[in-house]
Amino acid sequence: MKLKQTLLTLGVVAALVISACSKSGTTAPNNNQQDTTHTSSLPKPTSQQQISDLLTAAIKALTPTIYMDMSAMNLSESQINITAGNAYSSALSKDSSLKYAYALVQTYNSTAKILQCDIKYMPFKLGIDPNNVPAGTKKVNSYNDLINVTMTSTMGQEIPIAIINKNLDVNTMQLVLGAQCGYGFIVYQFNADATSIVPSSAPKGLPNAPVDMNDCITRINRCKDSVTQILSRILTPGMTNDQKFTAIYNFVTPTQYDYNYNTPNMDFNSQSAFGVFVNKKAVCSGYSWAVNMLANTAGVQCYNVSGYGSGVAHAWNRANYNGGYYYFDATWDNPFTAPRTYNYFALTEAALLQKSHTWNPSMVNALVAEK
Repeated sequence: MKLKQTLLTLGVVAALVISACSKSGTTAPNNNQQDTTHTSSLPKPTSQQQISDLLTAAIKALTPTIYMDMSAMNLSESQINITAGNAYSSALSKDSSLKYAYALVQTYNSTAKILQCDIKYMPFKLGIDPNNVPAGTKKVNSYNDLINVTMTSTMGQEIPIAIINKNLDVNTMQLVLGAQCGYGFIVYQFNADATSIVPSSAPKGLPNAPVDMNDCITRINRCKDSVTQILSRILTPGMTNDQKFTAIYNFVTPTQYDYNYNTPNMDFNSQSAFGVFVNKKAVCSGYSWAVNMLANTAGVQCYNVSGYGSGVAHAWNRANYNGGYYYFDATWDNPFTAPRTYNYFALTEAALLQKSHTWNPSMVNALVAEK
């Protein structure tokens, strides 16, 4: 009888333990999860910087959720949410490579003083199976793919994409979209989670700015028509790529410079190849886009580069020439007076730095490295 009662008692105790576990949601230990049942095991930040550091570490580890004991900061719930939001923004501002963490969702338990931070990641960073990409979605495996996908898609329409290379840098991709796509008329940007590329017409404000997307597309198509006509005149059969590029450079550099640059009177078109091809007047970005469009259409890989020349915002090109990738500044080689010079033609990075040009080469270097 005593044995039977003992077994019955043990059975009741076991049932209570199992019931307690199921009610509390206790599961097998997971090294990737924080123990939220004991606040003493949670990080206890005392400043916004410490929150930022915790979020940075979590983002680098692709941690989906992080908990913090906020009892040491003595802030109201609204202040906690604002502080955490600012800490997240600070983390991404300090290290732009972390922008794949595109959103932070905060839940604060004011009773327990526990802050739950759910971090949303761009799908590509978690890994996308290239074999499971939906039909109609363009695959992006490199920075150059990003250019090709954008520039070969229907202008003015959103482009669904699947970035299948988790090693690509978000900030570099956004710079590529801004500098190498849109012809100076269309602005391309990722949507929030980088699953599509969204176009918008260039900002208004300057004289003759496009009125809408259709106007942008019309001007781009006119530039493309000009490219076809110009190349048919300046290129001849049997030319090498170096000879083609030299002919293109010689065509663009004599363009009249628009001295209304950086004033409210500058014609919007001067910033694009439209200024070179149609108006015969442009500023540096117009020269750069003209060289870019002509060269790439002729089969010579060419990129736009932006930075500063003598401390003023400036644009030029980097192109495949003589077996390598060199810098070319068609604006500063403009032959204002005879004789013609090639002082900014086929320069190395070191040589161009000696000529009052400064820039961040990381984006264009990433593009060239893939070739």
